[in-house]
Amino acid sequence: MTTNTFVPLARKWRPRTFTDLVGQPEIVRALTNALTQDRMAHAYLFSGPRGVGKTTSARLLAAGINCRSASGPTPSPCGTCESCQEVLEGRSIDALEIDGATHGKVDQARDLIEIVGYAPVRDRRKVFIIDEVHAISAAAFQALLKTLEEPPSHAVFILATTERHKIPATILSRCQRFDFRRLTDSEVADRLAEIAHREGYAVDAAEKPAPWVEPAALAALAAAATGSLRDGLSLLDQAVAQTGGRVTHGDVALLLGSPDRTALVALLAAILSGDRAAVLRGAAELEAAGSDPRATAHDVTILVRGAVRFAADPSAPAVAGVSEDGSATLRELARTSAYSTLLRVLSLLSEAEGMLRRSDVPSLALEVLFLRLAELPRLVPIEEILASGASLPPPGARPAAAPSPIPARPQPAALPAEPLPRPGAADPRPAPAVPDSPRFVGLTPLEAADPEPEAGSDAITAFREAVEKRHSNLGAALEDVSVSIEGKMVRLVLDPPSPPLARRLGEPAMKKVLDEAAVAVLGSKARVTVESAEPAGGDLTAAAASADPGKVERENLKNRAAADEKVRKILDLFDGEIADVKPDERKP
Repeated sequence: MTTNTFVPLARKWRPRTFTDLVGQPEIVRALTNALTQDRMAHAYLFSGPRGVGKTTSARLLAAGINCRSASGPTPSPCGTCESCQEVLEGRSIDALEIDGATHGKVDQARDLIEIVGYAPVRDRRKVFIIDEVHAISAAAFQALLKTLEEPPSHAVFILATTERHKIPATILSRCQRFDFRRLTDSEVADRLAEIAHREGYAVDAAEKPAPWVEPAALAALAAAATGSLRDGLSLLDQAVAQTGGRVTHGDVALLLGSPDRTALVALLAAILSGDRAAVLRGAAELEAAGSDPRATAHDVTILVRGAVRFAADPSAPAVAGVSEDGSATLRELARTSAYSTLLRVLSLLSEAEGMLRRSDVPSLALEVLFLRLAELPRLVPIEEILASGASLPPPGARPAAAPSPIPARPQPAALPAEPLPRPGAADPRPAPAVPDSPRFVGLTPLEAADPEPEAGSDAITAFREAVEKRHSNLGAALEDVSVSIEGKMVRLVLDPPSPPLARRLGEPAMKKVLDEAAVAVLGSKARVTVESAEPAGGDLTAAAASADPGKVERENLKNRAAADEKVRKILDLFDGEIADVKPDERKP
C-alpha cells in the first residue's frame, strides 16, 4: 500500500523550463542565447534576494548543458531524460550541488579542486553549483582562484549568493555576473493565482465552490512575501492548511498578524491630521486584536509609501491589498497633506523595524512611534519662517527687547551715549525687559567649554582607561609606566628607562592615541610628554654599571609599587610600609 507524500508548493511547482521563470526576462534571454550559440562561460555568479530563482536558474542551465535529448546545449531541456530529471531534482552525478555554508573550509575547497580534474561520468560537462557561496572562508576563496580562472574545458561553475558584497573582488572578476531582482507584488500574486488554479482552487470571487481562494487574500500573501515567490508559496501552503481550503482575506490577516489595511488607512488619516486621541484609540484596537507590531509597522509603511507616490504623481497605481474606498482615502490624504510631512513620516517608519525588533514591549514602542508621527504635521519648516519676513540678527548682536510698560527716559539725539557706572555703584539704567514671545538667536554654534581636569588619581585612572579603550596593547604597555597629570600636561615617566618602549610611545600612531586620550579626559590643548627616569647620580650608564643589578631591580620594583595608587591606599589604610617586593614570575 502506497501513501501520497505531501510536497510543498514551492518544490512541486519549481520551474522546469526557462519560460516558467518569473520576473527575470533579461537573465533568461542572456542564458538562452548562450545555450543556443554554445557560448558557455566557465563561471557564473547569480546574486539577488532569497526566493527569486537563483538556484532554479542554475539547475535549468545545468539541464540545458547536459540534456541528452539534444545533440548539444539547448535552451529548452526536455525534462524527461535521465540527465534532466536528475539535475532538476538535485541528484545528478555530473551536476553537483554544494552548500557553501557547510563546505566553506580550505580543505574542502582542495577536495573540490581535485574533483574538478576528473571528466564527467555520463554528461557533456561537469557542472558545480555552489549555493550560498558567500559563506566560504577567505582561504577557501584563495584556493579556488586559479581553478575558477582556468578550469578544465569540461567544468562549469555556477555560484549563487544572497550577499554579493561579501564575495571577494578577485572572484567576481572571474565570473559572469547576473543580478536577480526582487519580484513585484503583482508578479507574485499572478503566479500564486496560477498555481492555485492548477491545484484546483477557484480564484474568481464570483464563484466559490470548495475549495477557493479570494484574490484579495492572494494579494495580501504576495505583499507579505516581499518579492520572494518561494515565501509566497510557503504562506499559501500555510493559509490553505489553516483554513481547510477556503482562504479569505480575513484569514490571511489573522495568519500574518496584520490588521485590515483599510483600517490602517483610517489610522494613517488620524496621524496626518495630528489627532492624538484617534491615534491612541487606533493603537489600542490594534493591540487588543493581537496584531503583530512589526507587521503593522510594515503595512503602515507601505501605505505611506503609496501616499508619497500619490503626492508626487496623482496617476500612480493603487496600493496592493487596499480596497477602492481605502485607495480613494489614501489619494485624498496625499492631496491634503504636505509632501514634506509625508516624507518625514516615511523616513521615521523606515527606521522603525530595528527599533521594534530590539524593544522588549513592541506594542508600546509602536504606540510611541505613532504619537511621534502625529506631531509632525504641527511642525513648521524653517523655510516658511524665514519666508514670513523674520530675519536673523548678525552674529554678536544683542536681541531686541520687547516693549516695556515703563516709559523710557527721553534723550536728545545729539547727546553722547550714557557713561557706564563707576565700579561698585548701582546702574541707573533700566534693565531690558524679557520678551514674552520666542525670538531668533544667532545660528553661530557656541563652542563648548573644556571640561575641568579631574582631580588626582581619578584623572590618571580615566586617562589609562581612555588609552585602553582606544588601543588595548598600548594600555597594557602603560601598566609599567608612571603617569602624572599637572594641569593639562600628562607626563609618562619610564622607570626604569626603556629605550624600545620610548621609541614605541614616540611613534606617530601611538602619539595620536595618547593625545586623543588626554583630550578626552582633560579637554582641548591637553598634551602628553614621555620622559625617562634618571638615577640620582645623573649618569644612567655609569650608575647602572656600578650598581648591583639585583638590588637595582628590587629598588625599581619597590618604587613602582609605591607609586601605584591601589598600593598607596592599602598602605594608608593599614599604616604600613613596603618591606620587600618580588617580580611576578608568571609575566614574561
